[in-house]
Parts: sequence; structure tokens; C-alpha cells
Amino acid sequence: MRKSLIGLAVATAVASVSVQAQQEQTGGAGAGGGALGGLTAGTIAAGAVGATILGAVVSNSNGDAPERPVTPTPTPTPTCEGDDDLVDGVCIGTTITVTTTGTATSTSTITVPVTYTYSPSI
Repeated sequence: MRKSLIGLAVATAVASVSVQAQQEQTGGAGAGGGALGGLTAGTIAAGAVGATILGAVVSNSNGDAPERPVTPTPTPTPTCEGDDDLVDGVCIGTTITVTTTGTATSTSTITVPVTYTYSPSI
């Protein structure tokens, strides 16, 4: 609304200046009214347009709008799979590998814990 009011005021000012320029005449017997300080319709119209533009600028510059509340975005919680631990932003998992070796007379079983790391899912 305010921008259209400003645009209308500017268009009116341009039109009134154009009309006033067309009405000007050279000096002579009819030039006495303007020379004595009389106001013409073009001058009054130009003053009204100027006042309208000034009012529009002043009303548009009073920006006392309330502050918009800033809603913080929630921080996602990183999660690890199963019962793996989250340490310093890295998931640490452990699995156990069982190796069985043997011959016809002897069999041995070796249990080896294997630790691995991966990025948590968010």
C-alpha cells in the first residue's frame, strides 16, 4: 500500500511539472500575476504532491515492528546401533571373533575381541 502511494505521488508530481511547463508563457501584459508573487494552480499542485511524498516517506520510515521470536532449531541427538557406546562423537562397537583350529588329535579355540568405530546416525 505504501509503495503504491509513493508511486502515485511521484507520477502526479511528474505530470504536474509537465503541465506547468506547458502553461508557461513569455512576459508581457499577462505576466503581472506571477511576478507579484501570486500562487498558481501548478504551484499549489506541486506543493500538495511534495507534501504527499513527504508524508509517505515519514510513515514508511517509522519501523517500530515488534521483534520476531527466534525459535532455536533443536539439535539432533546422535545415536549408535545396538548397545555400542558413543564416545567423543564416535560410536565404538565391539565384536568377538572365535577361531577354532585343530588337527586329528588336538583342537584349540581362540576368542579375539575386535573393536571398530563408525559415525553415529542423526
